Amino acid sequence: MKIQDKIQEKISDEVLYKNLKGFATAYKASKINAYKGLDFEALRTRVHDIKDRDLNKVMEQFNLFKANVEKHGCKVFQAKTGDDACKYIADVMKSHNVKYMVKSKSMTSEEILLNHYLEKEGLQPIETDLGEWILQLASEHPSHMVMPAIHKTRQQVAKIFSDYTGEVVDPEDINAMVAIARRFLRSSYFKAGVGMTGANVAVASTGTIGLVTNEGNARLSSTVPPVHIVLVGYEKLCDDFNQALDIVRVLPKSATGQIITSYTTWIKGRVPAHKSADGIKETHYVFLDNGRLAFFEHPKFKEALKCIRCGSCANICPAYEMVGGHVYGDRYIGSIGLILTALYQGDEAAKDILKMCIGCRACSFNCPSGIDLQSLISELKLVVGKKYGINPIKKNVFKSLVAKPDRMKSMLSLGANFQFPLTKTNQLNQEKIIGSIPMLPKEMDFRKFPALASKTFSKRFHKDGYDQFTSDRKVFFYPGCAIEYFYPEMGLAMVKLLQKSGIQVDIPKKAACCGIPAIASGDPDNAKSMIYNTLDNIQGPKDYEALLVLCPTCGGAIKHEFLDFTKEDPNRYKKAAQLGDMVTPIGKFLEDNNIRFKVKGNKKVTYHTPCHDFRSLDYSAESFLSKLIGKQFIPLTDTNVCCGFGGTYSLDFATISNGILTKKIENIQASGAEILVTDCPGCVMQINGGLMHKNIPVKVLHLTEFIEKYVEVIKK
Repeated sequence: MKIQDKIQEKISDEVLYKNLKGFATAYKASKINAYKGLDFEALRTRVHDIKDRDLNKVMEQFNLFKANVEKHGCKVFQAKTGDDACKYIADVMKSHNVKYMVKSKSMTSEEILLNHYLEKEGLQPIETDLGEWILQLASEHPSHMVMPAIHKTRQQVAKIFSDYTGEVVDPEDINAMVAIARRFLRSSYFKAGVGMTGANVAVASTGTIGLVTNEGNARLSSTVPPVHIVLVGYEKLCDDFNQALDIVRVLPKSATGQIITSYTTWIKGRVPAHKSADGIKETHYVFLDNGRLAFFEHPKFKEALKCIRCGSCANICPAYEMVGGHVYGDRYIGSIGLILTALYQGDEAAKDILKMCIGCRACSFNCPSGIDLQSLISELKLVVGKKYGINPIKKNVFKSLVAKPDRMKSMLSLGANFQFPLTKTNQLNQEKIIGSIPMLPKEMDFRKFPALASKTFSKRFHKDGYDQFTSDRKVFFYPGCAIEYFYPEMGLAMVKLLQKSGIQVDIPKKAACCGIPAIASGDPDNAKSMIYNTLDNIQGPKDYEALLVLCPTCGGAIKHEFLDFTKEDPNRYKKAAQLGDMVTPIGKFLEDNNIRFKVKGNKKVTYHTPCHDFRSLDYSAESFLSKLIGKQFIPLTDTNVCCGFGGTYSLDFATISNGILTKKIENIQASGAEILVTDCPGCVMQINGGLMHKNIPVKVLHLTEFIEKYVEVIKK
């Protein structure tokens, strides 16, 4: 099934929508509560540092762990590939003439398709984690790393249990369903000749593994059968118990929002076993490579091996919340799933699902291991885009239009002149919009599109004389494409505001794209051209107090991506570094300069935090706006959750974009606000377009427009 067909299937699943939405909302609150009183940034920095190692260090840890367990009589096998691991495990079962193996939850076993391998060999693995057992009966793979059956309702589970047992199962009687699972699974521990677990941590200094669970099934799987197999990736190794406890401290908090899980089990060496002839359990440690060891040597992708498998990157991912893990990943899911699919299964398996990342950076900020997941996904997009190509129409637009500023200006100016038969004035807010777009696919018809401005921002800036204002205090303003061609009034509002405060504003010699559309699409060559264009058209930074942006995505690009794309050009790299240090959102500039305001009117106002304001530029204007207007301000539920725009993402994955936007609009309506303020023209385009499409009378304004219309500058 093609990825778009899979997406449509999941988008249409009302049960999945309800389950994931409910969990996502509850998780955010639970996580905040779980970390209350703790310094999350300090904890995740510690975990990141624990796992920051090269291949030599990992092998040093492995050799110490191996020596410690072998002196207790345990066996250690190094599996180069998934098939090597599967064969070894099957051979252990056959050597003991056993058919059944009980398994606790193990994503590593999912990675190598262990169950399928064993079943082909005539052996029977039995999942003992309740969610995993449900999915094994349903012949499905997990949709979440920690909560594998999160996509199932109790009614669906009751049907699965009824089909399996032949009994009538009441979907409203949760206790009865749990009793069924206990009845069928409890006997499995005693008939199984082998028990298998994974390991959340493997402590090198003592040869100890740690298991973190909520059901106790890992404890039973590791103790009741006479043979215990531990399947573990090299990345789970750590030096000592202090490091292990740091990992265990963050794992449940980030995974499920629990302060601690129900069971934390530590196993060292061989333990007693009532079925063994000598009374001691036979223990095997299977260390899986499957590409891991090579990536410990990679300067960037080794970061992915710091993952502790908490699944929190899925918990806060807006795209995952729409489609679930059976689309958003392969064997692993969520943001880390996109990356690990590429590393372990190859870029062919990952090239389509990588495109599903909207680029909101929530995963990077939520990761308890401090992995910049978004950066790795962007890097992989560029790798697969270079290798497999991108949409030819999009590539041609980038190459022939966006990467050539003069041509882009001419073409969009022409478009502005010839768009009038398609434009109309929206009755809710008097904004010029495209009334109808011929041949637009139905799934893209979920918002109104703004009309191109009749005059660009740069043209109005010079024509209206704003370039004549001079002052000892100067800032540089990078408008970006959205303000240059669609929303010049946002930029002009900022210019007028700063000039009233005695600050000169200068702009680029020529409008040029920041390159983010090409980067997000996996087109490194055209991205580089766009970035060079931008740098070459921005004056030297030495004479300016700040480089102001009204689009945080552009600001984030200048601050971060520009450095990556100019490494081979020392002069441009130096300029990019200087500009990156100067990038400042307008709200932060106003706060830092203590510019005073007086509010006009009494409108109820709420605020949507753009993804890249908070996560790329370390700023949100929510606090500034709240203090500015006082009691008129209404907090927005999930203010920092993506609106679903993502530039061309909203066209490439329109159904996902629409679903994310719908949730944002539900929260806006629930707030009762008359005006929504945000700090990003892309968010204005998405949210305002969605509200107009649904005929909801909430006004959407950029922060600069709001200040111009509803606030007065108090001159010092």
